[in-house]
Amino acid sequence: MLPARLRTFFFPACLAALAVLAGSFHLESALGLVPCPLCFSQRLLLGLYGLLCLCAVLQAPGRSGIRRYAQALLACSAAGALLAARHVWLQGAGGAVHVCPAPIWDVFEQSWREAARQLLLGGPDCNALTWSFVDLTLPEWSLLAFLLLGALPLSRLLAYRFRTLAGD
Repeated sequence: MLPARLRTFFFPACLAALAVLAGSFHLESALGLVPCPLCFSQRLLLGLYGLLCLCAVLQAPGRSGIRRYAQALLACSAAGALLAARHVWLQGAGGAVHVCPAPIWDVFEQSWREAARQLLLGGPDCNALTWSFVDLTLPEWSLLAFLLLGALPLSRLLAYRFRTLAGD
């Protein structure tokens, strides 16, 4: 069983990821926002982040397992931050376009290559400005969430590194 000080890293991270994911589903259902391909990819990475945190809480890994989970979480949050940054760039570079986004299932009716391209690089409706809060668009909030979620495993990995350097 993991000591309480180690469990406190994974459990709040899991709750934070699930809260952000629940918020995105609430915006979809309450405001009728249809996720674009980049939003869908970010949701998948956010769900993977939460699932990895939950697995770490339930598995109670040793020190090397904690490091591996932290590395996987950092990779997941970095990939999500890259996708969110791409999304912010698309919205800024393409100008404000108000289009009705197509449902995500339309992406999967295309060839696998085109679907992967849209999921990783964005589709034609990814530059649409559909929602903002405190003058930040949804991709900007997503980028902020991924950066904050990435700070958790990064702090754990840096603390481990500093401890090993101090011990040598």
